[in-house]
Amino acid sequence: MLVFLAACANWFGGGDTAGDSDDSGLAEDSGEVDTGELAADDARVRALTELPGGDSQCQAPMLVRVTYITDGDTVNVEPEEGGAYFKVRLIGIDTPEIEHSPDPAECFSAEATAFTSDELLDRLAWLTFDAECLDYYDRTLAYLIRGDGDSGFHNRVLARNGYASALSVDPNTTFEREIAEDVAAARQADAGLWENCR
Repeated sequence: MLVFLAACANWFGGGDTAGDSDDSGLAEDSGEVDTGELAADDARVRALTELPGGDSQCQAPMLVRVTYITDGDTVNVEPEEGGAYFKVRLIGIDTPEIEHSPDPAECFSAEATAFTSDELLDRLAWLTFDAECLDYYDRTLAYLIRGDGDSGFHNRVLARNGYASALSVDPNTTFEREIAEDVAAARQADAGLWENCR
């Protein structure tokens, strides 16, 4: 019980660390995916035309396949048009950290990682960008889009469902207000970590 409370307290004070670069948080695919359903989903994502992004994006939107889940806010992707995989850190949010020895996992990290895995692993998504494309750890900074409107904007879905807090880092602040509102709504509803990590 004390470890659980310590992990929760640690999460509220902690931000992203270099530990995100460790791929030890892989969320395994737990079951077989119906190939017909996956093909239909891929076609739907390819057809998206309304892609929210920053006012001055550092690069054009990119269609990718999510191949690996590090934790709730960090994934590996491969460009759909070919090329090497790269690591993506989602802009504007911060999910609880997975275990990085000797540091224990933070409260609700497993749930945030599992949610991102269930939503994204082996699926197509669009990456859109803001003013700055790389962080200190050479991860690509991006918004991840899988559908129309707010429900297809994964960064905001994590915040709205209580899997993430807001993390605003200049100059990538285009959706700062919207994400803060999503987090406030999740807190008000005691959703996710806001209920479980007091």
